[in-house]
Amino acid sequence: MYYYKIDEQQLVSDDPIMILNGFKIESLNHFKRTFLVFNKPHYKGKQYFKITPSFTSLEAYESVEWLMCPQKNQISEELRILSDRELLSGLNINTWIEQLSTKEVDQIIIGFKGFIAEVTALDTGKKRIHLLGLGDVGSTLAIGLKLLGGELIHTLGVYDINAHQRRRYEMELNQIIVNPEIKVEALNIDDLFHCDVFVFCASKYVPKVGEIVADVRMIQFEENSKIIEIYAKMARSLGFKGLFCVVSDPVDLLCRRVFESSNTNEKGEYDGLGMSVERIRGFGLGVMHGRSFYYAKKLGIEYATNGRVFGPHGKDLICVNHITKYDHEASLRLTESVIHANIDVREEGFKPYIAPAISSGAKSILDAISGNWHYSATCMGTTFFGALNRQTIAGIEYEQNTLDDPLGKRIMASYERLESLWQELKS
Repeated sequence: MYYYKIDEQQLVSDDPIMILNGFKIESLNHFKRTFLVFNKPHYKGKQYFKITPSFTSLEAYESVEWLMCPQKNQISEELRILSDRELLSGLNINTWIEQLSTKEVDQIIIGFKGFIAEVTALDTGKKRIHLLGLGDVGSTLAIGLKLLGGELIHTLGVYDINAHQRRRYEMELNQIIVNPEIKVEALNIDDLFHCDVFVFCASKYVPKVGEIVADVRMIQFEENSKIIEIYAKMARSLGFKGLFCVVSDPVDLLCRRVFESSNTNEKGEYDGLGMSVERIRGFGLGVMHGRSFYYAKKLGIEYATNGRVFGPHGKDLICVNHITKYDHEASLRLTESVIHANIDVREEGFKPYIAPAISSGAKSILDAISGNWHYSATCMGTTFFGALNRQTIAGIEYEQNTLDDPLGKRIMASYERLESLWQELKS
């Protein structure tokens, strides 16, 4: 291993970094921010993430298997100490190295400090959140952010193609006396990405109550992907470095569309110059957790404390009655009820948007930016897959558990079907 120190940051590399020879050190300080660095051009995985004691390789980390059977103490003792103190992150330094045009010490330090500041920009402070789409879900989500976000938001910007709608919500949300310190603004389209967090709630197609549709998510993907691609390319052109939150369905597939569109140039070639995958998240699983609470009580199934949900917000969802005492049959019954929850509300004559807007949207987004454990779809390998995770000062961390074999197989099958579905849609 090779050790370097730039300003107050430590770098650890398997290979020598010739341009940093002047920054070599012999050993690590166990109280300094440290990055386990790699140099991969056009890398489609996470550029920045937390290193835990079970870390073995990038290939292992970028797989859904990372959620299962964690192996302890796979890293050296000195790296484990840093990991336990949340001081150790994985970091792809390729873009910084490629931009280096000097060997002057002062310029290297300035450049690296700027690079790190950009990578870790979401870690601290109150946020400016901009929300696109004030339909049923978006408007309810905006209300949720205003009511729940007092400690995390300083400004909430709202945008809708209907100018009357955005001016209405600017007026009404500012008249809610809860969290009056949150300033609500009606945005112009040019302002959308001048923020820390962008929330996409636009949707071209939502089935009417009573309308029978074979596969709602696929129709929604066809329509919503056309819309989200416009904003992904806009984010690219403006150099957006914040968090891109997808709430519109199907969140997992739309996240993939955002990443691909953001990183594709005008010639249709992937160039990796758009948003990195850890800055894109899908928020659809929180409501499935909430529905699991509700239906588990009705079914007499234990869930509240140790239950979990995994996967996409759709038919390949996985509900788990107990993460360490897995009951396969009970979990299948719970999953079936939760998947049917949308239909239950529609049979009463209503669109099911309130719980998704609050549980998957407002609550989960606020938990994400505050570093709390929450459900969201993040990129594992090349597929966005929902699981319990949190944003730490060292990057994204996933909950890892030793899983029963039937549960592990369910998770792998769901992940593989999601990847296959994306390939079908691309072709």
